[in-house]
Amino acid sequence: MTDETPEAWFAQVDPELASAEEAWRGGNAGRGRVCSRRAAGMALKGWLVASPRLGYGTSFMHHLNALADDDSIPVEVREAAARLCARPAPEGGFAAPLPAARLTPMDDARVVVAWARVNAAR
Repeated sequence: MTDETPEAWFAQVDPELASAEEAWRGGNAGRGRVCSRRAAGMALKGWLVASPRLGYGTSFMHHLNALADDDSIPVEVREAAARLCARPAPEGGFAAPLPAARLTPMDDARVVVAWARVNAAR
């Protein structure tokens, strides 16, 4: 990408989430997960451009793993990132309550995206 602004990264998120939804509904769960991770990673890249942090790496998966390990981030966001990274549940399970409906990778991506958008604007 030539335009390395937060806005440019965030502009790519919704189309990627739409691709994730389409793949998931079409029975391609693997592509749904990949597109969900990409959407969350793009949002995190936008946040990192606005608020640089050490240790978040260069790839979307690095960003998601770093977010999952960052104790300064709200637990529901960290746990959504951990699920997107396909990490096993921590001992004792997840701390944040899960939605009553079926949880999908797109749901976790939306949690990360919403948090990144709000925090990139700060």
